[in-house]
Formats: sequence, structure tokens, C-alpha cells
Amino acid sequence: MKTQTKMFLVFLTPGYDTGRLHYNRSVLGPDGVRIPKNFISNEKLLEELKGKCPEVEFTARTLEPSQNGYERLLMEIRSLKDELDGVIIVGNGTRGAFSGAERQPLAFTGVPTIIVDNLFKLQSIPYRICKKEGKVVLASLDREHILSKDKSEAMFNDLLDKIRIIESLHRLRESKILFIKDPMSDIDKVDYQKVLPSKYNLIIQNRLKEYFGTEFIFRDLEEMIEIYHSIPDDKARKIADMWISKATAVQDNIEGEILKAAKLYLAIKQIKDSLDEEPAAIMVQDYFQALEEGKKVTTSLPMMEFQKKGIIGCYQSYTGTTLSQLLGYFMTGRMSYVHDMVIDIYNNITHHIHCGTPINNVWGKENLSYKIRDYTTGNWHEKLKRRDGAVPSEVSFPVGVPVTIWKVLPMHKKIMVFTGTSVDGASFCREWKDIICRNKLPLQVDNAEKIQFHQDTHIYGCHFAATFGDIREKIKQLATFIDFEVDEWDR
Repeated sequence: MKTQTKMFLVFLTPGYDTGRLHYNRSVLGPDGVRIPKNFISNEKLLEELKGKCPEVEFTARTLEPSQNGYERLLMEIRSLKDELDGVIIVGNGTRGAFSGAERQPLAFTGVPTIIVDNLFKLQSIPYRICKKEGKVVLASLDREHILSKDKSEAMFNDLLDKIRIIESLHRLRESKILFIKDPMSDIDKVDYQKVLPSKYNLIIQNRLKEYFGTEFIFRDLEEMIEIYHSIPDDKARKIADMWISKATAVQDNIEGEILKAAKLYLAIKQIKDSLDEEPAAIMVQDYFQALEEGKKVTTSLPMMEFQKKGIIGCYQSYTGTTLSQLLGYFMTGRMSYVHDMVIDIYNNITHHIHCGTPINNVWGKENLSYKIRDYTTGNWHEKLKRRDGAVPSEVSFPVGVPVTIWKVLPMHKKIMVFTGTSVDGASFCREWKDIICRNKLPLQVDNAEKIQFHQDTHIYGCHFAATFGDIREKIKQLATFIDFEVDEWDR
């Protein structure tokens, strides 16, 4: 059962500097004490946060002026630590609230923490220590409406974004990943055994549980294959016809391959529907020659369909990219494109290529257009003039917009990231549509050579996630909350 994100909200001060309150900017309050004009009180701020974050349960407290007020707050947070997803500390407070002999202040409880400064106040918190010893990110609020309206609203929205990162971690903790695989195969198809301990499957499951609380639900690949063979053509044809009707073009002599992909989708869906709860993501092991002897049927069209329904579909099974897709979707509402990468160091272009991709919630409100073509690594049939398999192709990725390339690396407690701007590959490549994979997203970057010297497929794998928009800062804040290192490949 899905639960609400639990946040402990502490107000250290009334929200303004009582000692420096200017007469021209203040009015008499109901109790005869002067307060700033147009001021957002602690109570009003809490009300606004609740309105904007309906999935968050806020436990709000105000620091009592008594000598033991801070200690009582600290004890309460400690008692709730195992239940809390995050702590929000509002106000600059005093040094006594963040330092002292015990050195265990509110910012260092081990719970993801957002410290919110009220502008314009003196800032006496030891921020350097907070960065070094806590899971702390910073935010600011203009509660006295000193700045322009757009800047005040942007500050509030920035705080909401940081709360949503903590919400995303809560959602990830409650997420299950359906993984259909051969029981004897590795979870990640990367040669980790050469550089990491044996028993990789057990190690990666334990790390996912420890760091994120996420669990796999395993189903045997043979079960999916058996279901696939039991699905009648008539039932699958409805799905195939729908895909065909929505494509801008369909390759000749490929309808039979699309039908196979539709049967594969229904087989995966049947397994999904048999579970006690809806998985947040589906991973399926590579392609499947066993579905039809000697031929490849890919999951790219089925995964595109699951993405349309709000389920992360990972075409080719890799834990790091699946985690990135989940977190990207939870933080931004956008689906991410999983891909291989080819780097052109001379032209400072990174090419992000694959035969599977989402088409919905990628950038903007409209679905991206797509064609359907054969699978570039499928077996070639000279007579048919095509390869095995059917995949969404030449997807209309937007041009001239920021894109973040990233991947969560739980075996290394790292998140790698770099950013670029999407460009039109056909404008500088003569054979653009028919080189390598069916979908291609080229990015203009500042220093492609620097990025390439970070690559090591034996350690990091060959697949990454592309999320449209520059979400580098969100990723860095996410890493702070989970105590991961950020490896910025372009800096």
C-alpha cells in the first residue's frame, strides 16, 4: 500500500528579524507587536506547503524559547527517525541550534534535510559543517515580499522541487521492479565479475534494498515465452494495429514482426497483471530467440507501450538505468531515453543511440512521432530486404533543448552526469537515418574528449539515461540526500 512522504518541519524563528524590523516596512499585529507588511507567517507557509504537496504528511513544530526547547525537538526527531523521509528547518536560528558540545544538531540526524533561510536575515548557521557532516541542501524564501514577484515565486518553487526529490526517494522505497529473466543469468549484463566480488546478483539486490529500499519481483523467462506462444494472433493484432495506426510510417514487409512484438507485450502484461501490486518498472532480459527459433523479437515496442501507461519500461535490463528512469520520472514527470553512447571528440558531439525509446512525457505535452522499422541487430533476410524485429524508429526528439545524461551506480555509490544541448543530426550527417541504431539523439557538449576519458564499460556499463531538461542540480541534491558521490564527466 502506498503511503505518504513524512516530513518533520521545524520553525526556528517567527520568520523575520525582530531586532532589525524597520518601521517603514512593518505594521502593528493583533497583539500590538510590529510585524512585516504582507508577511507570510509560519502558519501560512505550512498551509501553502500542504496545498502544493498533497502526498506529504508534515509534522510541524516551532522552537520553544525555553532553555530545553531545542533538545526536545532533537529528541522527537530521533524518536521518529526510522519513520521520517526528511527534515525541513526554516529560519536561521542561533548557533546553539546547530553546534555545541554534543555536535548532534537537527541538521545532522542522518535524515535528508533542507535548511531554508528567510531573506533578508543574518545567517549564523555553520553551513560549511552542514555540507561536510549532514545530508543537507539549502533553500531560501522571500517571506516579506522584498523581491519581485517572479523571483519570490521561483524561490518557493525551488523549495517545492527539493521536497519532491525527497518524495521521489520515498516513492522509490515503495517501488517494486518486475524483472523477467533466466534465473541463472546476471541481473546486469555487464562483466562486473572481473572488477567486483562474485555473487553479483545477491550483492546488487542487497545494495538496492540498503540504499533505496527497492526490491525486485523475479519471474522466469520461460514463463513469459510459454505465455507468448499461447496468445492468439487475433488478440495481439489489436495492439499491433494500434501501433501501426499511430506511426508516421511503417517499413514494408514488417507487419508480422509487429505482431510478434504485440504478443510479447501481452505476455509481459499478463505476468504484470498477476502480481499483487503494480510494479513501478519492468525489466526484461535482452532479446528472445527462444520465441521463434533463430529470430530476434525485441521488447522495444512493448516497453514503449508500458511507458505510455506510466510504468518504466527498461528495454534491456540494467539496474542503474532503471533506477535513473524511475527517479527521473518521480522528480520531473518525464520519461528518460536509455541508450548506448558514441562520442565524436572533434565536433564535440555525443551521440545517444538505441532501438527502444519512450514517446510520451519526454519533453512537452505532446507524444513524439515515430516510425516502425526493423531491428538493426536482427538477422538479415535478403529476400525480404529487412531484419528480424520491429522497433519504434526515428523518434522526433526535440532540437535545441537541454538534456541531462546520467546513471545511478549503486555498486560504486556514485551518480555520473553530464549535460548538453540537442541538435539535428541530419544537418551534419549525410546518412543519418540508416547509421547504427534506429533512434539517435545527438548533443552538443563543451568537451567531448573529457567525457570520453571517463568511459569504462567494464565498470559503468554501456547504457545511460537521457532526461530532457537540465536536471544536474536536482541530481546533485539527490546524491546529497542518499550520500552518493556525483561524478560530473564534463567538469
